[in-house]
Amino acid sequence: MGANSGRRGRPWNRLKAEVYARRSTCCRCRQAIDYTRPYRDPLTGKVDSLSKSVDHYPHPLETHPHLAEDPANLAAAHLGCNLSAGMKGATSTLGETTEEW
Repeated sequence: MGANSGRRGRPWNRLKAEVYARRSTCCRCRQAIDYTRPYRDPLTGKVDSLSKSVDHYPHPLETHPHLAEDPANLAAAHLGCNLSAGMKGATSTLGETTEEW
């Protein structure tokens, strides 16, 4: 499968719209996101790292592919924060209990 497999078309666009409608802060850096900022800088044409993106958070797509389209596992992030996070956001695997439990 490709890197964006399953993240195209109407279902994904609907999920992105739901995440953006929350108008939350970046799930990575906790700073405000300018939801009106374009993906590419109109003057330079370069991708803007402060533009909005949808992050698979708190469970990364690589370790939890079954949560790829779960709205509870999607959060808004700056594009730069999302790209630099990589596997840093990995959490425990499903089914593990915490000490409090």
